[in-house]
Amino acid sequence: MKIDKYSAILGNAIGYNDMSGLTDKRPLANLPFDGKYRLIDFQLSSLANAGIRSVYGIFRGQNIRSVFDHIRSGREWGFHTLLSHYFLGFYNTVGGEEVADRDYYEQVLTYLKRSGSNQTIYMTCDILCNINLEEVIHLHNASKRNITVVYKKLPKTSLSPANEILAIDDFDNIVGKKEMSEGSDLEPMSVDIYVVNTPWLIEKLEEESKQENPRKLRYLLRDLIVTEESLAFEYTGYLANICSVKSYYDANMDMLDPQKFYSLLYSNQKVYTRVKNEESTYFDQSSKVSNSQFASGSVIKGQVDHSIVSRGCLIEEGAQVVGSLIFPKVTIGQNVVLEYAIVDKGVTIDAGVTIRGTAEQPVVVSKGQRVKEDIIV
Repeated sequence: MKIDKYSAILGNAIGYNDMSGLTDKRPLANLPFDGKYRLIDFQLSSLANAGIRSVYGIFRGQNIRSVFDHIRSGREWGFHTLLSHYFLGFYNTVGGEEVADRDYYEQVLTYLKRSGSNQTIYMTCDILCNINLEEVIHLHNASKRNITVVYKKLPKTSLSPANEILAIDDFDNIVGKKEMSEGSDLEPMSVDIYVVNTPWLIEKLEEESKQENPRKLRYLLRDLIVTEESLAFEYTGYLANICSVKSYYDANMDMLDPQKFYSLLYSNQKVYTRVKNEESTYFDQSSKVSNSQFASGSVIKGQVDHSIVSRGCLIEEGAQVVGSLIFPKVTIGQNVVLEYAIVDKGVTIDAGVTIRGTAEQPVVVSKGQRVKEDIIV
């Protein structure tokens, strides 16, 4: 694929209040996943696998530092070459989640006009999937439409009020939006991945920028797929809709299911992440491990069952970790009982402490804390 023919925009516009502090100091896109990845790795990898080397990321200005720290030169995704371009744009929230300011539009329009691309791919960072974008682009070109949208049939329990349910006719045309239907178990949810003809998109953005309260790109595209009768592309691979602590926890725990693990991470496309050269995880003779995953650089002396442990963690002798997600550089003291918890980066849990949640309501231990007392839901 000719790399200067396509540009891409990564959106992180929707804020979810039900994240229990996990996104206070980082955007949702930069949340750890499966021990060694970040959520944004999957969007960047899909773009890299499709040969797209011009990317513009839109993030809130308040919590952007972790994104810079993770992506750096972009070498892992091919953004470090002379013909590649990676930009980060910042915006401030004004007038609610949907409304954008003038600077937002000026940045996006400047990027698109300078890209010289024929088509633009828009992706959102709260949808976890490993999609083959070349297939979507091919269908878009064959249909000769201005815009194509990707959707996935999901159970109602996986949807949130922030999602759009699409009305699709027998010829895969978008004919409108709809509410959840009572008689159906699965709903065709837009995954907010779009392929758009760039000159047409620029024209629509310029029209929207003149409105009194212009909408952010994500919401504008949601309306344009209806007014333009866009084509719908059904994605059938593994997908997780990250909209709450529960959905984020479940997506990580899904990786302990071999079928879902291989569907997401070992399909026909590779998933790239920032490389760290560390020693392998050490398992002491006293350790007991069952159905768990471990990144590099950890020391395991206790018992770990049905859990995911990130880089550089220490689990002391006598500790019991069950159904939990452990972020990097966490220290779990002797005889700690940790059940159904998400432990953020740099946490220290003192010896003998009990932290107990449930599979339906996992406990979140905020970043950098030292936990000295029991936490039980």
